[in-house]
Order: sequence, then C-alpha cells, then structure tokens
Amino acid sequence: MDISNTRLKELLDKYLDGTASAEEISEVDAWYASFASHKGVTEQLNADRQVALEQLLFSRIHREISQAQAPLRVLRSRARYWWAAASVAVLLAAGGVYYAVNRMAEQGVAGTMITETVEKGNIRKITLPDSSIIWLNADSKIRYAQQHGREIWLEGEGYFEIAPRQEEGFLVHTGQLDVQVLGTSFNIDAYAPADSITVTVSSGKVAVRTEKNTDVAIAANQQAVYKATADSINRYDISAADFGAWREGLLVFKNASFESIARTLERRYKAHIRFDGQKTASALLSARFGKDEPIKDILRMLCDIYGFNYRKEPGSEEYLVYDAQPHH
Repeated sequence: MDISNTRLKELLDKYLDGTASAEEISEVDAWYASFASHKGVTEQLNADRQVALEQLLFSRIHREISQAQAPLRVLRSRARYWWAAASVAVLLAAGGVYYAVNRMAEQGVAGTMITETVEKGNIRKITLPDSSIIWLNADSKIRYAQQHGREIWLEGEGYFEIAPRQEEGFLVHTGQLDVQVLGTSFNIDAYAPADSITVTVSSGKVAVRTEKNTDVAIAANQQAVYKATADSINRYDISAADFGAWREGLLVFKNASFESIARTLERRYKAHIRFDGQKTASALLSARFGKDEPIKDILRMLCDIYGFNYRKEPGSEEYLVYDAQPHH
C-alpha cells in the first residue's frame, strides 16, 4: 500500500495517541499487513518509513501483550499481526533492529518501552531497574521494557555489568545475534552497517547464538565475532580490558583497518573522514590514544605509520586521508 511519508506520520501519530478513527486504523492496518508478504521490502524504505515501522511494531506488540490475559490468547486472537510482525523482524534484522517477537510473547513482557540514546561525541552510564549497569558508547541506543529490564535491544556499542539473579538470565538482542548471560561483564560492538558483531567477555561466561540457534560459549578474556555474510561465529582469546577502554574515553585499536578506525573517530568527534582509495582505507593499524587527544593529532600519527597524509576541508569537520607517497 502506497502512503506518503507525511500521511504515514499523521496516521501513526493518531494511532499511537489513540485518537485514530476506524477508517484511519484500517488504513494503518492495510499498510502494516502489506509488509508480511513482500520479501526484502524494508530495503526499499527510506529512513522515515523505517522509523515509522519501528514505532508501529513496538506499539502494537506491547499494546496487545498488555491487553492479553495470557500470551497464547494473544497468539490466537491476533495471529495475523504476530505473523506479520515476525516476518518484519526477519527483514529488519540485517539492518541492526531485531525484535524477537515470539520470545516477548512467551515471556509476557509488557508495559512501557524505555529508550535510552547517546548522541555522537558522548558516552553515558545507565543503571537498569535490576541494578545492572550499561555504558553506552557514542551514537548508540538501547530499548527495554520498564517492567522487565533484563531483556535489552542494542544498536551500536555497549559495555554491560550484569547484576546476578538466581535462575533469572539476562538477554541482549543485537542484529541477528543474541547474548544470554547470568551474572557477568562484557562488551558488545554492533554498529551498523558493519558486517560483524563482536562480543567480548571481561568476567563470567555468556552464550552467543544466532537466529539459527548456533550456540558459542565464551568466558573471560575471550571474544566471539559474528560475520553476517558467512552466518558464522568464531571465538578468540584476547585481552578484554582493551575492548572496554572506551568507557574511560580511551581509544584502543588492534589490527584494525583505517576505515573502521575512521568510523570510530567520526562517532567520537562528530566528524566525517574520507579516503582517496582502497589502499589508504584498508591499511591495518594498531594504536592507543588518550582521552583528550585531538582528532588532528590522531590522524597525523596514524597517517605517519604508512606515509599517508590528510587535510581538513575548510569550514567543515570533513577530513580526507590520502597517499602522500609518489607513485612509480
């Protein structure tokens, strides 16, 4: 169903406020249902419609759960909506948004959804209702139900210190990956549109799984790296302290491409970094920088390793990294 962005926003505002007429609700339902039968349809959506779809999913899912006497009743009486929502969850997973609709219904998660957001250039410490602590890195976001804060949806990067509760786990959804824990501390790097998600454990143990139920257990000073293109999880032994150093404002890079380092710098310094070609973008670097290091000094030191150079575009926060060496 084709609805203009302006009309869609108007309908969703009324729907979420509970002021939509019967005709307007039917219009939203028709738009909502159309996603269930079109594989890959979310790839055709612009940013406004992605946000609108996200709002509608969360609103409808939690409204229907909270009104139900039992989860099974919701599944029977509103089967078409749950089927549609589950289909959209699969479509949206590759874009970094994963809803786990069936698990939410089974566990009876209800109530208001809380969203915590951190803008570029900032780091934020958040205490959950169960006393667990999350540090959110720049340009990151989490969501959780107000009445059940031990199930989290993460976009971006977060460091978790989970308060243990006997026989009650803690679940983090991010992209196509789920992380199940009991009481531990760990870091998750799941920035989009990167094709990998990294889970690093500082203490305790976690179980990492994909939607296909591939389970990988990792312990302290181990890391699981999920590659979306291969749908695989690999485990490595590492020094976990380096991967949580960003909480103190430090920047630590281990054998990282200049391009991936640039993405981190962009989030930290609210800048934009371009490269003159694949040689500069793919150069592998290891480095450690202090909390108050200016971006120009960081770029200078990184460029010096390979003999590259950079320049800042006048009147902007845009930088170009280029190969300064003569070509033969």
